[in-house]
Amino acid sequence: MTDDAKLRALKVFLRAYAILSLILFVGLMIGFVVRAPILDPGGAWHVLIWDRVTDPIPPMLFAIYIVWSIFIYRAAGDPLAHKMFLDFTAWANLAHGVAMVPHALMMPEYHIKFLTDIPWVLLPAIAIAFLRPSSSQPARTSATNE
Repeated sequence: MTDDAKLRALKVFLRAYAILSLILFVGLMIGFVVRAPILDPGGAWHVLIWDRVTDPIPPMLFAIYIVWSIFIYRAAGDPLAHKMFLDFTAWANLAHGVAMVPHALMMPEYHIKFLTDIPWVLLPAIAIAFLRPSSSQPARTSATNE
């Protein structure tokens, strides 16, 4: 795959991932605000969360992921100009995914996370690593007085 093709694919991936993440996390935030029983243990959508809808931590994480999704969408316009942010996104999501694995293994009720949360957070790490062009834009230099 050429660098131009990789860059186009990365832009498409980032936009799609950001939009889907916004839909997911805004929806979950609304579910927590209204304390939707469908998200509680035994509820049909409980597989989407780790806690009860009365716990305080998930809405804080949702807020972070909502903001992060907005910045991912904005970075999709020019991924090379946002290289450091995308590096952070890749490494942070990799760390998050790896940290979830032992918890999902230890708690049988969360084995489903291997099909939901864990791939969702690992996906950007993998995509950014494989779709990033091998060559970057030439460094921007300022004119010097010689």
